[in-house]
Amino acid sequence: MNFDTYKIKDELLEIYSGSEETFCVGKILSQNRDSILFRSYDAQGKNDGLHFIKSSHISEIKSNTQYLRKMQLYLAYWREQEDAPLTNPFKKHPALSGLLAYAMENKKIITVFCSSKPDELLTGYVEIYDNKKIKLNCVDMETACIYETATLLKEDIFYLEVDSLDNELLKYANEKIER
Repeated sequence: MNFDTYKIKDELLEIYSGSEETFCVGKILSQNRDSILFRSYDAQGKNDGLHFIKSSHISEIKSNTQYLRKMQLYLAYWREQEDAPLTNPFKKHPALSGLLAYAMENKKIITVFCSSKPDELLTGYVEIYDNKKIKLNCVDMETACIYETATLLKEDIFYLEVDSLDNELLKYANEKIER
């Protein structure tokens, strides 16, 4: 997929990675030929974290749709409320290892999709990782408790979310419960 036609940090896009009905709304922060990093926004136009996705898992990108015009208004509303700039914590486009290091060092909860488990969304803390595997202390979305440690192959991860509002709320609850 060629991302060169889209304006980095400026253009709001619908990014499809599965069915025609499922997409993320966001602004591309950085890209290379294998992946993109984008700031995602939820249905209310609020920051929904940084999303990393491999290019091979993107089926379509749309810009300037009716839905995106509405979302632009939502974003403008939140800018007026918060006046928070779009920031990228990385100096250059991060590799998956850079995102894992960021999450581990900052004790962030991440959410990942793996090609080995395409129907399973895993959410948790990065315990440790190396060139081939990561260990994820999985947090239950219902109870905010750690329920297992999953070992994943890095090469199977095609989507990673960090700094999302959902994950920040889950981390807050988990820290209070696990005391």
